[in-house]
Amino acid sequence: MMSRTKCLIFLLVTLLSLPVVAQKAKTPKSKTPKADNAYNQANYIRATELYKKCYAKQKSAPVKADIAFKTGESYRMMSNWKEASGWYEKAVTGKSKDPMATWRFAESLQNTGRYDEAIAQYNAYKALAPEDGRTDGAIQAATVAQGWKDKPTRAVVENVSALNTKYFDFAPARSNNPTGIFFTSSRMEATGNGSDGWYGEKFFDLFTAALDNNGKWSTPAVVPPPVNAASSDGAACWDAKNNVMYFTRCEKIKGKEGFCRIFKSAYNGTAWGTPEALPFASEDYNTGHPALSVDGTTLYFASDMPGTMGGKDIFMAKWDAANNNWGTPVNLGSNVNTSRDEMYPYVAPSGKLYFSSNGLAGMGGLDIFSAVEEGGSYASVNNLKSPMNSPGDDFGIMFDSDITGFLTSNREGGLGADDIWSFRVPPPIFSVSGRVYDTDTKESISGATVELFGSDGTSLSVKTGADGMYRYELKPSTKYKVSASYTGYLTKFLEVTTVGMDDSKDFVGDFDFPLKSTAKPIELPEIFYDLDKATLRAESKKELDGLIKVLDENPTITIRIESHTDTRASDEYNIDLSNRRAKSVVDYLVKNGVDKDRLSSQGFGETKTRVSDDEIAKMATEEEKEAGHQKNRRTEFSVLGTDFVPKKK
Repeated sequence: MMSRTKCLIFLLVTLLSLPVVAQKAKTPKSKTPKADNAYNQANYIRATELYKKCYAKQKSAPVKADIAFKTGESYRMMSNWKEASGWYEKAVTGKSKDPMATWRFAESLQNTGRYDEAIAQYNAYKALAPEDGRTDGAIQAATVAQGWKDKPTRAVVENVSALNTKYFDFAPARSNNPTGIFFTSSRMEATGNGSDGWYGEKFFDLFTAALDNNGKWSTPAVVPPPVNAASSDGAACWDAKNNVMYFTRCEKIKGKEGFCRIFKSAYNGTAWGTPEALPFASEDYNTGHPALSVDGTTLYFASDMPGTMGGKDIFMAKWDAANNNWGTPVNLGSNVNTSRDEMYPYVAPSGKLYFSSNGLAGMGGLDIFSAVEEGGSYASVNNLKSPMNSPGDDFGIMFDSDITGFLTSNREGGLGADDIWSFRVPPPIFSVSGRVYDTDTKESISGATVELFGSDGTSLSVKTGADGMYRYELKPSTKYKVSASYTGYLTKFLEVTTVGMDDSKDFVGDFDFPLKSTAKPIELPEIFYDLDKATLRAESKKELDGLIKVLDENPTITIRIESHTDTRASDEYNIDLSNRRAKSVVDYLVKNGVDKDRLSSQGFGETKTRVSDDEIAKMATEEEKEAGHQKNRRTEFSVLGTDFVPKKK
């Protein structure tokens, strides 16, 4: 599969027949002068033919390895990574002296989805060129890509065969016609009278097609002049009223190298007017791939103008109402742009920015990324992963709803070169489930009530069966509270949210409900006091905050705080100390908002020990004896009633 978007700046700079410098400079000793000349003239099809003839005739192994590398480079320039990979492999196995042959072999393996093999070759290159700082990042990217390939997202991507040909078909876009689509193509029906020397195809034109009531696409038709001209035209967008079209035009100017600029054309009610270049579209650099923000006040585009971070970057320009034109472009910055190429920006109806990059970690070639504006700059840049992205080139995305749209790709399964593919992203599926059981006995509780309350107003209730299980389906972008209750047990609440979650998930494991029976006192195990004092220590307050939560979740219960001591003081002293300690807990609860009418306290001193003095005396070590005393020193609460009526606030 091939894609000119990988090699070119915009539509097809090679329509200008610009010379391209080979990876290895030609020397007087070259064994392939005619092939080198074709390569340097960007005639890569001819170059591959000549290189392969030279390879077949050559006997010297080192020279054959060099020719194989050059052949691979020719295929790489056409983004034909499958063919390139085979020739790079010949160069590497032929003991090429150029470490770049190993790098290119690894790169070609990655761009054809052979990630494990790519990692092995990147490691081989690292041994040859340890000073190259790119290698670790490339290995990490290939590792991550393999994970995305193994576990794809729920998106479904399908080839729109009715719009595609064996030629290049890409950059789908819509005006305000919900059933129509525009795209760019080099098919034979294009009106331009020239062809490029890179692939030998016609220059690009804008085409349009529409869906009928039966969901069938009409035969794509070329957009008439003056939008399409003798040059290469495409990659367009429209304002909200469909009155102004912005598009990319690549042309050759006499006495200058070729370049691409963004033009605009106004609709006069019956036809599109004469295109005019935007004020920042210079003949000294390239601009293209225009995209408008939802409100129409910001124009995004790709360019290699001064101020880029490397190859092509995404820029934006604000509408200057005072001058009735677009203002000075601003680079989107290092969160989006890299030292390589960022192209094909698009702003979805949600306001999220999408673009393609071969400089950010991806699956191979150009990958599609999303970014969110935060505080005036773009952040939260995310790869759309597989299957939205592939080992090939993926770019030119557009949405026609929150979950459907089109993109461009030269992935396997297409009709020829770049193709238009549709996608749909089914909404994620969420659920929460668990078991309701007795905390102490671990036995399931049958007939418990489990209620679900959602931030969207959802209110549902189910009863658990004999296994104590419950299950609820959840909605996206919603916060929930789940409660479990049963007569004679404390009600318990848990929280779960699907807000911000893009991937389906079953919430299990942490959503069991161990319920505490109120038939006997409930211990608060982490209540500590200073020695021989009733003063609560700081670490005790976390446990008491948990008790406050229990009281909030069970607003009709009244409780008694009960404090116990060990036997190592007088009865009178222990009763007094335990009473003061129980009261200090009540004071803390009241101070933190608990109604005092729900609370009482009692100190039991040493009258209800859990471990007798005789049992402690028989223990072998002092540590065991102290642990026995500690079990007796405890704070508990008992539920006294369940009919308290909370006061109105």
